[in-house]
Amino acid sequence: MKNRQLEAFRAVMIRHSITSAAEMMSVTQPAVTRLIADLEEDVGFKLFVREKARLFPTADAELLYREVERSFVGVERIAHAARQIRSLNKGALTVCCAPALAAGLLPAWIAEFMALHDGVTVIFTVHGTKTVSEMVANEQCDVGFVTYTTWQPGVKLERLFTAPMRCLLPIGHRLADQACITAQDLAGEPFISYPQELDTRRIIDELFASYQVERRLNIECQQSTVIASLVSFGAGVSIIDPAVADTLGDKVLVRPFMPEIDFEYGIVTSERLVASRLTKAFLGFVKEKVSAMSPPG
Repeated sequence: MKNRQLEAFRAVMIRHSITSAAEMMSVTQPAVTRLIADLEEDVGFKLFVREKARLFPTADAELLYREVERSFVGVERIAHAARQIRSLNKGALTVCCAPALAAGLLPAWIAEFMALHDGVTVIFTVHGTKTVSEMVANEQCDVGFVTYTTWQPGVKLERLFTAPMRCLLPIGHRLADQACITAQDLAGEPFISYPQELDTRRIIDELFASYQVERRLNIECQQSTVIASLVSFGAGVSIIDPAVADTLGDKVLVRPFMPEIDFEYGIVTSERLVASRLTKAFLGFVKEKVSAMSPPG
């Protein structure tokens, strides 16, 4: 196998067409077709099938792509490190973050950090907590921010802060005049839940069960921002993480919930890599911002 063949294969997997892959590689379509054919001959199995003028990867191609992408990520990581060494006064910082912290807190901190460090480049991506930890473990980003502190292999985990979850109600809800919502208040209410695979869902369900309170569990959704939107349209009530709840303004009613359910936010860094000076500076800045935060009300 030749590097150019693998580049063509990766381009087709990413762009899903020979034409677009050719544009990505700045070559002709026949050149990409020939590179794919040569790679199929070298590996000994079919990589793509064409159905109704569309190109689909085979199951074998999907398996091969995982290994190819891992190799390309390694090369990109080396290039990223070289750029940092070459330009110490500027530097590049790759941050991945769970959706809850991406709703307001982390973008604000990044913007302020960049204003203090002119020329710094930040690559900011948003993924679920499990994916964030995997990206850090695979050295695809410098630092990750997660929304519950469940340790995973290959990363160092540090608690960032903990705050109580909030109850969301639609505007004009029957409980609108209450300053605080209890589990008993939500008896019989249509309730929008996190998916069952999340620890937060289990904790909330166990709390309601301990009070023998039944809700109408009619919608499940993983992202707190989408849950808030569903609440705003009257689909139900919910209990979500405080970082998102505090960004909602007047879209929904946000109330404290009792008994309190603590929600944890954490930082993950690589177990193997020593953090760069830029990464350490950013983490120090974030921790200062957390220390200056008002206690949750």
